[in-house]
Amino acid sequence: MPATIINLTSIDQLHHVADKAVAENHGKNVFVYFYASIDPATGKSWCPDCVTAGPIVAEHFSRLDNAVLIDAPVGDRPTWKSPEHPLRHDKVIKITAVPTLVHWATKSQLVENDCEDLAKLDQFVQRS
Repeated sequence: MPATIINLTSIDQLHHVADKAVAENHGKNVFVYFYASIDPATGKSWCPDCVTAGPIVAEHFSRLDNAVLIDAPVGDRPTWKSPEHPLRHDKVIKITAVPTLVHWATKSQLVENDCEDLAKLDQFVQRS
């Protein structure tokens, strides 16, 4: 059975959605996967690392039954690159690069190319 996937529709709802996922999924690890949004012109993420890591993260979580994965697009390139992006100033979790996978309980992070390294991804998920 694959991990439960929750699609975040707004970064403003991050804490509410993540805390609710923790409360409703006792015993399951909750992760948040931050990635660059899809560019409508190309149909792909504007971030090359996200294009590579996305399928690897999705495949890995498709084999986990003790996890919840919150899919959290950070916006288009100008939105993400803005120094005022809300994730850069969040009081609980600061995200400075995409892709980033966060274990919600510990706030530990797997960042950029490490998200596409299957050994590092597996180790990160297993120790969380």
